[in-house]
Amino acid sequence: MRRRIIFGVILVLVLVSAARLVRMRKGQLMGQRVSPVATVPVKTGQVSLGDFSGEQVCYGVITSERQAVVRSRTGGEVSHILAREGDVVVKGDPLAELDGTAYAPLASRAAIGTVVSNLERSVEGLRLTRKNLKATLDNDRMLRQNDAISQQQVDMSENRYEEAGVQLLAVRSELAGQRAQLAHFTVKAPFDGVVADVQVQVGDVAAPMQSLFRIEDPSPCKIVATVSSRDLPRIQPGGAVTLVSNGKYQRAEIGRIHPSVGSTGTGSVDVFVDNPPFGLSLGSSVEVRLAVDVLPRVLMVPATAVLEGVQVSRVHVVQDDTVRVVPVRILAASGEVVAVRGDLSPTDRLVLGSDSLLMRLANGVHVSAQGDYR
Repeated sequence: MRRRIIFGVILVLVLVSAARLVRMRKGQLMGQRVSPVATVPVKTGQVSLGDFSGEQVCYGVITSERQAVVRSRTGGEVSHILAREGDVVVKGDPLAELDGTAYAPLASRAAIGTVVSNLERSVEGLRLTRKNLKATLDNDRMLRQNDAISQQQVDMSENRYEEAGVQLLAVRSELAGQRAQLAHFTVKAPFDGVVADVQVQVGDVAAPMQSLFRIEDPSPCKIVATVSSRDLPRIQPGGAVTLVSNGKYQRAEIGRIHPSVGSTGTGSVDVFVDNPPFGLSLGSSVEVRLAVDVLPRVLMVPATAVLEGVQVSRVHVVQDDTVRVVPVRILAASGEVVAVRGDLSPTDRLVLGSDSLLMRLANGVHVSAQGDYR
C-alpha cells in the first residue's frame, strides 16, 4: 500500500513538471520571429520564336587521304636512317640503307656489290669483243664477195658473232638481277609525301617484308571530325563547313558522313581539302563549324537556361516570382542559342545560370529577377 502511494506521488510530480516545460517552450516560440521563405536571386532570359539556323562546332584532326607502309624487300641490318619523322620526301628518295648480316655474308650489300662490279666489267668486255667480231664478220663478207675466202669461213665468223651476242645477253640479264637485289638494300619513298612514322633504328635487323616507315601524302588530305549522333541527321554530304584556327577561316564542304557505330553516340564526317589548312601539319587539330539545317518557326532559348539531362532536359520559367519547371526536348544548338520543343511561349522568362544553380531549383521556389537578358 505504501509503495503505491509513493509511486502515485512521483507520477504526479513528473506530470506537473512536464506541463510546466511545455508552457515554457510555447512561450519561447511565441517570442521568436518567423523568417520568410528564402528567395533566390537569378538572372533571366527571354524565349523567342523564329527560324533557327546556326553552326555546330566540333573538332577534327588533319589526316592524309593516301598513306603507305614501306616494307623491307630483303633481310638485313639497318645501317643508315636517311629520313626522320616530319621530313618531306620525293618519290624515289632513299629512306634507309640495309647491310647483310653475319649469318648470310654472301647476301650482303658488299658481296652483291662486288658481283655487280664484276658483271659490269664482263658486260663491257663482251660488248668490245662483239664489236670486234662484227668488224671481222663484215670484212669476211666483203672478201667472200670477191671470192677471196670460202663461205665456210664467213659462216664461222657469223657463229662467233652470234655466240658473243648470246653470252652478252646472258651476262646482262644476270647483271640486271644482281642490281635489283642490290637495290633492295636501299629503302625508297613510294611517292611524294611526309614521313609520318619511323619504326626502326640503326642496328636493328629487319626481316623481309617488315614494316619500316609510314609515308603520308599531305595533298589532298582530309579533316576527320567527331559529331554527335543527335546532329548527324541535320547534315549531309556537300554541306558547308568553316574551318577555324587562330582567327583564320577557310570554307570547305562535307565529303563523307560515317554514322555512329553501336552505342557510342557519335559519328564522324570527312572534310576534303587540297592541302592542310592554315599551313598546319598532318595530325594537327582544327575547329570545324558545320552548317546545320534551318528549323522554321521554333522556340529558341539561351543556352544557359537549359539544364541538359541524359533523357530529359528542362528549363525554369519565372512566373509570379516563383519557378515552374518545364521539360523540353533539344532540337538543335548553336553557340549561345538552343532550339527546343516544350510547353513554352515567346513571352516566358527563363532562369539563366550554371548547372549547379539550375539543379537547385524546383517547382514553387521563390526567385528574384536581377536582370533580363535576350
